[in-house]
Amino acid sequence: MNMRKYAFLLFAACLLGTSTACDDETTLPYIPYEEEKADTPTEGEDPDAVTNTYRLNQVLQCSPENPNGVDLYGKFDFFASVRMTVSVSATGAVVEFDNGEVPFLPFTEALPEGKIQCDLDHSVIPNVLRIRDTDTVIATFEKDGFTTEFQLDSKLLSYKYKYTKL
Repeated sequence: MNMRKYAFLLFAACLLGTSTACDDETTLPYIPYEEEKADTPTEGEDPDAVTNTYRLNQVLQCSPENPNGVDLYGKFDFFASVRMTVSVSATGAVVEFDNGEVPFLPFTEALPEGKIQCDLDHSVIPNVLRIRDTDTVIATFEKDGFTTEFQLDSKLLSYKYKYTKL
């Protein structure tokens, strides 16, 4: 009788082993499905571009008596609407200005409408943001953000827009 018991246990073990082996062989491998990312850039966009939007932090009015300037930002409500968007990649930079409700332009020459192709020159300190293939400087960049310098009608007064990242 002991022999029958061992034979039965051996038969049960073999049956269990083959049923487990069959399950592994018939199971298909899991291939995960990856959906297309929603932030995939559209054709023509640089996927490695880093885009930041900046707002005015200070509007300095500089004079010979006060070269560091007086901050006018809080004195006029329309300065809060000014924005500058900069996309930087290995191929260059693209800048777009939104002058908001400000009644004057901060540039001595007319800039192209919309997105402006630029180069960010890292070889000088502070870094300089120039319109591509020109010597026109749009802004300088230091660790605290971008600065645009300009003059209006007065030759004695100059102004600086200081931008900070949103």
